[in-house]
Amino acid sequence: MGASHLFELKNVDKNYTKDNQLVWAVKGISFFVDRGDFVTFVGPSGCGKTTILKMMADLLKPSGGAIKYLDFDIGQARERGLIGYVPQSPSLLPNRTILENIRLPLEIKKNQNPNRLKEIMSTCELDEYADYYPYELSGGMRQKVAIARALVYKPEIILMDEPFAALDEMIKEKLNEELMKIRSVFTTTIIYVTHNIEEAVFLSDRIVAMSPSPGIIVKIIDINLPDKRMSTLRKEPVFFSEVIKVRQSLRNI
Repeated sequence: MGASHLFELKNVDKNYTKDNQLVWAVKGISFFVDRGDFVTFVGPSGCGKTTILKMMADLLKPSGGAIKYLDFDIGQARERGLIGYVPQSPSLLPNRTILENIRLPLEIKKNQNPNRLKEIMSTCELDEYADYYPYELSGGMRQKVAIARALVYKPEIILMDEPFAALDEMIKEKLNEELMKIRSVFTTTIIYVTHNIEEAVFLSDRIVAMSPSPGIIVKIIDINLPDKRMSTLRKEPVFFSEVIKVRQSLRNI
């Protein structure tokens, strides 16, 4: 594997033993991500989407194959702060204000950067909530804080595991649009997991369709939509055409 791609997985497997039987979570996963890409994994429950994301974040170790970030192995990339991770639950510290939660990665890395913190707060439209505590915010706002926290130390790639799954559709669509704005400001590379096909189409440059038992990639689908995407795009024929294309691909799994 060369360093031509930002992130690359080559024949990655993950298995475990249950009741003395070898169970494959994912098998033979190969794909790449280039700088600035937005790649989304979709597929039925149990197909290993989150498993892949956690291996890319160095939270799980693969059973086989290789994961590379440029010339680094995945552990080195994580240690250098090149990878940010946004889980399904924002996991904010309840005794810290929003500003203090977002600042936490900088404190851990002993990298006090007030200009970066100010930029993140402003871009994510969180300035007026700096002195709030997590319990005072809605679920959608807490997820915005989690995204801001993941961005604050300038990772080159963000891994997002269904961050808006628990939110209602109207809030989810608004946050999808805000995520697009954040991405354009910071030119961040994003790998995303969702069950929602319309969300995947709205956000993505490419969609990785997976099937379960074991989880394998069955198709990688290019999304042909404008780079600048507003919520009104969801009403346009070109959007419905892309959604139908992805649905048909998944129907054959």
